[in-house]
Amino acid sequence: MERRHAMRRVRDGLWEVYDIDNNKVVRVGGVPLTNLLDEDALDALDLIRDGFLTPAKSRRAKP
Repeated sequence: MERRHAMRRVRDGLWEVYDIDNNKVVRVGGVPLTNLLDEDALDALDLIRDGFLTPAKSRRAKP
């Protein structure tokens, strides 16, 4: 299943990239894509879409 990503404003005019399906912040190499300037968030979305960045798989919550 293909993941869908978007960006949302968090605070102080900064942005984060999140997974639309599970509403969680996207992590790349263990680093959360949050508190980004708008240009950086847009660049991250482009890099994910083009396959240059690979988001980590979401972990399932333990029952």
